Amino acid sequence: MRAICAGIWRNLVVFRLLGFLAALAAPGMTHASGSTIFPTEVVYGNRTEETEEARVCEIILDVSSPPSRELVKFITLGGYTKADGAVLAGFLMGVADIVAVERADLAQIANANFNSATFSSLGQLNYETYDDGTIMATTQNAEFAAPFLNAVLAGNYELSFSRSEPGAEMRTYKILPAPSETIADNFIRCMDGLAMQSRQVRSSISTKMSAQREGGGNGVSMTSDQAGQPFTRQRQGRTADQE
Repeated sequence: MRAICAGIWRNLVVFRLLGFLAALAAPGMTHASGSTIFPTEVVYGNRTEETEEARVCEIILDVSSPPSRELVKFITLGGYTKADGAVLAGFLMGVADIVAVERADLAQIANANFNSATFSSLGQLNYETYDDGTIMATTQNAEFAAPFLNAVLAGNYELSFSRSEPGAEMRTYKILPAPSETIADNFIRCMDGLAMQSRQVRSSISTKMSAQREGGGNGVSMTSDQAGQPFTRQRQGRTADQE
């Protein structure tokens, strides 16, 4: 499941350069060696992606701080796979350097972290690092997914990473604003629809499995005795005389 969603979500990391790109293309700083940054450009957006394999809800955050040429993209994700209804949530982070007008090159990063007063991704999300320099962190555990998504919607959190260079220090972007009410509502509505679709898929799978168990063939089924204690019993295959 994670492999399918990872492939879909990573394909969504396209750095859409904002209206101030031309100004940033003028001579300026690339990035500091290590610091805490309060970015001057914080832009949220929404997107919903759907393929034959999965459906994904996104909050897309583009961050920059001119005259630095460094761009950060942070995509908050919630999705499910249509094959089994499994739900997954987390984030995808990428960093790019503007090298010319309408051109930005992805940078190799490490140690991508999300931190807020109520949630930290370290130790709670599962990480994958890709050859293109992006990092994905996800979970199928609702006990971790819910507080992470709520922390993004509340705003006032930090995005930290280091570049994959010798001696590179951690860089932290302090994100104060929360997504607008419209963007938050769009994401919540998308996630509500996703949850309903996931339940339908899992219910359909459960119904098919029950029908297969009832349909015949020797197998072991689980039930309970009159005292409510579970026990197993051998099922007998149905014959033509039993139809």
